[in-house]
Order: sequence, then C-alpha cells, then structure tokens
Amino acid sequence: MTGPSTPPAGAITVPAGDNEKFDFGKSGATYWFEPGVHTFGTDRYGHINVVENTTFIGGPGAILDGRRLNKYAFVGDVPNVTIKYLTIKNFGLDDPLDNRNFDEGVVNHDTAPNWTISYNTISNNDGAGIYIGSNNVVSYNCLKENGQTGFGGYRPQVENDSSQKNLVLDHNEIVGNNTDDWESRVPGCGCTGGGKFWDVNGARVTNNYVHDNKGPGLWADTNNIDFLFEGNFIDHNDGEGIWYEISYNATMRNNTITRNAWVSGRRNQGSPGPAIYLSESGGDSRLASTVSGAAAIRVYDNLIKDNFSGVSIFENADRFCNSNGNTSSGYCTPLVKPTRIPQPFDKTHANPINSSHPCFTDIKNEPYLTDCRWHAKNIDVRNNEFRFDKTVVPCAGPFCGAQALIAAGVDDIPWSPYTAAGVLNDVMYNNNNKFHDNEYHGDWRFAKGYGDAVSFNSWRGAPFNQDAGSTFDGDAGGEPIGYSDLDEDTSRLWTSMGRWQSWYSATPTLSTDAAHGGKHGLRVEVTSGSGWGVGTSNHPGFRTTPGPKKIGLWGKLGSGTNLQPFMRVKWLNRAEEILQTDDVRLPVLTDTWQEASALVDAPAGTATALITLHGTGSTGDSLYLDDFTVGPPSDTPPPDGPNIVDADTAGEGPTVGSWKSWYSADVAVSTQEAHSGTGSLCVTVTSGSGWGIALSNWPGFTAEAGGKRISYWGRQGTGAVTGVTLRLKWFDAGQALLRTDLVPLTGLTADWQQATGNVTAPDGTATVQLEFYGSSGTANDSVYLDDLRITNTA
Repeated sequence: MTGPSTPPAGAITVPAGDNEKFDFGKSGATYWFEPGVHTFGTDRYGHINVVENTTFIGGPGAILDGRRLNKYAFVGDVPNVTIKYLTIKNFGLDDPLDNRNFDEGVVNHDTAPNWTISYNTISNNDGAGIYIGSNNVVSYNCLKENGQTGFGGYRPQVENDSSQKNLVLDHNEIVGNNTDDWESRVPGCGCTGGGKFWDVNGARVTNNYVHDNKGPGLWADTNNIDFLFEGNFIDHNDGEGIWYEISYNATMRNNTITRNAWVSGRRNQGSPGPAIYLSESGGDSRLASTVSGAAAIRVYDNLIKDNFSGVSIFENADRFCNSNGNTSSGYCTPLVKPTRIPQPFDKTHANPINSSHPCFTDIKNEPYLTDCRWHAKNIDVRNNEFRFDKTVVPCAGPFCGAQALIAAGVDDIPWSPYTAAGVLNDVMYNNNNKFHDNEYHGDWRFAKGYGDAVSFNSWRGAPFNQDAGSTFDGDAGGEPIGYSDLDEDTSRLWTSMGRWQSWYSATPTLSTDAAHGGKHGLRVEVTSGSGWGVGTSNHPGFRTTPGPKKIGLWGKLGSGTNLQPFMRVKWLNRAEEILQTDDVRLPVLTDTWQEASALVDAPAGTATALITLHGTGSTGDSLYLDDFTVGPPSDTPPPDGPNIVDADTAGEGPTVGSWKSWYSADVAVSTQEAHSGTGSLCVTVTSGSGWGIALSNWPGFTAEAGGKRISYWGRQGTGAVTGVTLRLKWFDAGQALLRTDLVPLTGLTADWQQATGNVTAPDGTATVQLEFYGSSGTANDSVYLDDLRITNTA
C-alpha cells in the first residue's frame, strides 16, 4: 500500500515533522504527505480539521503518528474527502482520566458522508480506526489492533429514516481489534470486535479478511437494512463471525467462515456462539432489498468450518420496541411511527420506556402487534458446506457444534402481548425459517425450542421439518424424537447421559447393553437399600410452558426383584417455587421393555420442569431406563390437534361465529382487545341478575368420544365481572344429553388469564353444545373472551 513517490500534479506538499500549524483548510485541494513521520503537536485535540472536497495522499512510508498525545487524526462533518496511502497510528491518550476514544473514530471522527478511505494502514489507535458514513467507500485498508473496533460509525437517529446509507467495505484486512477489551471495561456494551454497523440502509461488505479480533468479526446492530456479505474470509475471531441483530433483508453468500466464537462460546455457554448469528432479524418486503437482492435473509454457498457452532436463528420475546428488554432503547422498528421513542425514558424493566408511544398504548392491536417487534422470519439457510471436527473445536456446554432455531424470554413485562412460548412457536414453525439442501460433515447437533439439542433425524422429522434435501455424514440419531421439552441426550441417551447425574444411593451410567429406542440406555445401579434417586444437573429444570403434557418413560430389569421405579416431574414457576408434582410409575420391571405414561396439566405459571427418578431395591440391583418424555401430548407443537370450534366462534375471526345472546347479555366482536390475533369476543351484561351466551348451531359442534383438552382466555372489561364458566354439554346422535362438564375461570382482572381442563367425552358422543355464563356484574359491565379451544388429547 505504497503511495506516489512524487506529489500529484497540483498537490500541496506536507513536509515530514510537526504539522500542527499546517494549513489544511483549502477546499478542493490535494495534500501529499512526504515520506516520514508527521505529528500534530502536543494538544490532545491536535488533528487535521478537514474541509470539503479535499484529498490526502501519502508518499511511500508517510506516517501520521498521534504519539499518544492526540486523540483523533481526521475531524470534520464535511463531504467529499479522500484519504489514501497513509499509515495512521497511535492516536488516543495515555491518560487514565481520558475515555480512550470510547465509541469514537480516529479517521472520519464525525461519520461524515461521501468519504473514500483506501490503501491505508490504520493501527494501534484508541477507539475505532475508522468511522464510516453515508456513501463512504472503505477499501484495501489494513485496520489493525485498534482499541475498540477496526471500524464503526454513528449518526444521530433520524425519524422514519436510516441515519446512514450506501456503505462499501471492500478488500480490507481487519485484524486484532479491541485491544482495550471494552466488554470488560463496560460490561454488556456490545461495542467491540472487527467492526460494527449501526442503523445503515444499504451496505456491501465484500472480499474482506476479518480475523483474530477480540470480539465478533462483523456486527450489524439495530435497524440495518439491505446488506450484502459476500466473498469474505472470516477466521478465528473471539466472537461470532457475522452477527446480524434486530435488522432486515440481508444476503450472506460465498463467504469462508472458520474457527470463530471459540472464546465467546466457552465463556457464555447459555448462548450458541455461532459462525452466523441472526438475532431478531428477518426479511420484510416493505423495506429495501436492492443490495441484498431479496426481502429475506439468505445464507447460501458458504463454507462454515470448525466454528464453535453453526447458524443460529434466535428471538427474545422481551425484545421489542418500547420495551426495556430492548437494549437499543430509543429505537423503534422502521415499520412504526414514530421510529424515535421520545424522551423522557422510564428505565424500570417492567414499564414501557415511554407510556405515550403506540408500542404501548396500541400494542395489542394491529398493525402494532406485528410491527412493534423485530422478527426472526423469512430466513433461508441453504447450499452451505458445514464442517465440524470436535477434536479441533474447544467445546464446552450444550451448544457446541449446533445449528440453532431457538427463542428466549421470561414473560416478566406485564403489559407485553408477547409470550416466550408464542415467540418460540413462531420462530420454529410459523415464520418461514428454513434450513435445506446443506452438506454436513461431522457430528452436528441441532438446538430447538429454548436450546435443547436433537439429532439430525429428529431435526428433519416432525414437527421441525428442517434440512430437507441435506446430507449428513455424522451420527444422525435414531427415530425422530418429535416435540419434547427435553434435549435428545437426556430424553433417549443419544450420545451421552445428557443432564442425568447421581443424586443419592445410585450410580447412573450410559449403557450400550440395553437401549429401547436408540443406541444407549440409562443404567442405574443401586448402591444402598434405603431407596435411591437420580436427578438432573440443570436446576431449576427444563424450560416449559403451562398446559397439557405427556410424561413417561420406558424401563427394563437388569438384576434384582420387585423393582418399580418412577419418574417425578415438579412444575416450578419463575421464582423456582413448586406449583405441582406429578409422578408416573413403571410396572414391576421384567427383562422386557415396558412403558409408563400419563397425561397431566402443567399448572398456570409454570416456567420449568424439574425431573427426578426414584425407586427402591437392594445394593447391587440394576435397571435400565430410556426414552423419557416431558412435552405436549403428541408430536406436534402446542396447541395440540385441530380445534373442534371454528375460528370465529373461538374469537379469532371478524364475526361472533355461532355465539348469540342467551340471557341478560349482548355479544360482539372487539378489535380493541385480543389475547392473540386481531380481535376477541366482548360480552356486555345487560342486567344484574346473572348473564349467559350460547351457541346458535344446535345441537352444537361435531365431536366424538375420548379425551379432550379445553382452554380459553378471559379478562375484565369495564365494571366488575369477576368470573365466567364454560359449560360443555355432550349429546349423542339422537340429541340425548350424555353428560355436562364445567371449566370455570375465577378471579378475573384486567390481565388476560387462561382456564384449562381435561375431560373425557362419554361413549356415544356426537356433538357438544357450549355456553358461557356468569353470576357477577351489573348492567354495562363487560368481559372479553378469546382463544377458545377444544382439542383431542389422544
């Protein structure tokens, strides 16, 4: 990167030595720096104040040296500046009272537009080597060992627009940045690595060599739109290779991404540490896609080798506009106006940042219900070559060597219309996120749900249905596990004992001698005759949700007599309080595999399931256990099975469906309140002597005998309706009443609450008639009802 040895025609020569007093203020001028070292006095603000339409070119060996006395090199919010063939180093102060250029750039300090920065070596500076502004071209530079990032950039937020546009980052080497370890200095700052984009519309990131940075390689955070990452070699960064966060419409193709996130993956074992991290990001046709080429996130034709993990698609239920779960506090999505959240900010976690913003006042209604969130959606991961060698990667924790399609959230924002379970279902099943036609080499794992891993066969099977057309040469697992709250190792001992560990008077080991469904079983040897227990190592247990669950296990005798073990499931809330305990007990074990299972209801408020195994026996007795189940009653994501009730009657449509007034009540559709979707049923009391609504489609909906799961949601409207009851009447084909069941919901408040029940429709059932009724409330009081479901459980 050697510049011209003589000044270009018409250029002004800048002599080597102290340039503090040199006049750089001539608009339209070209400045040629003589070979040698150029300094800028001893003032901390000694630098070049640029004017518009100027060019700065270095001769061979021309160095701008801040000597740890000056903070910045090129300053000025003016357009049309070119900087080439310079070595720019040692800017930033050796002063413990200085901010060491935190969140500032040395070159283009003011993120000015229309700059060209090429063929420079920018190294050993504090903060960011370069700040990149709109219409900047940054090419053929070496951005090396700067204190915070090789490049960055920030402009003040612009209402209903991006603050920066049309960036080019091409053919740069970006290496060894974040020497000041700012994540330790400012924990959680999310501000380090090779380089970071912020609020940019249109960026071409091509042919760069990004390696050995102390953080992520390339990071785009907050409302970035329309990016192309192509032809980059991204290697051995401490963090993710590419991180695309709360952003939209990007293509990542023909990149080589190797050995990334070995440090971050081991440091934070609760997060995947992927080669490519797609966090609350997705495709949206309402936003620009000229550069990326599609209103989607596309990841294709990449070589992804020996990273801590592969591609992670993730969404946090608590991260949305105006939520304190969103670290980009003042920003809304680009789809909601105002896009800038006005001051003052309320930073109390449970409260909205600003109580006047529509992403609080109207968030339960469309379009805000959809557009106040950044969604992980419309993501296509295809035709990539994924290689993973566990003898090379320094693995630790459950995510190493995993692809991930996961969600998180603790449902602790009381006004949020989103739940962790709902977001998880969207990310996994409803948001058009697909892996397919990839080539896998090595023992890859596949993380689903809240992060529990399954095998390739399970990943490809129902309900996940991922990686159609892909090839796999590692351990693909046995028959698909289906939907489960457990990881595959804990559930069926796929490659290890999973979370199982000794608790008391027993030694559990992974066994190849006996397995029910796969290659391994869990062998339990009794070490004391006073009763034994085996537990899991993940207190407070596996993430789960309230509602119907199937719990079960298989068992087989090893040695001994009269062994009858059981599995205990404790349902815990977020405070780790036990809400309910359910046991499922195997019959007396024999040398043939036997199953025990039960359908139970995880109670309202359930957040985790803590699983233990128990039994009696004599010292030396042994048994085998396998195929543990904790999850929905079938292999489909909850809710389980088709709804007997049509969508409108359930509260999901534009009409009241089959509902009509029965006595002392009117029923109508409300578009102002909804538990999910765009509306609900609003029942208004017309007199104070009790009220009811009933179906108009006598004798009701078609039904059949057998187990049924009943659920609905309710909340107070105006007044003081404190309770509601759903009555189900089961009729035979002759319209004779067979039985009546009740599912009450008491203690109604202004917050949505769910009523659930498991019943058995009697033999001979042909139809079910429904009634909602209540005894509380006076004229003009109201109650909202939504998401009525009647589904088969077996």
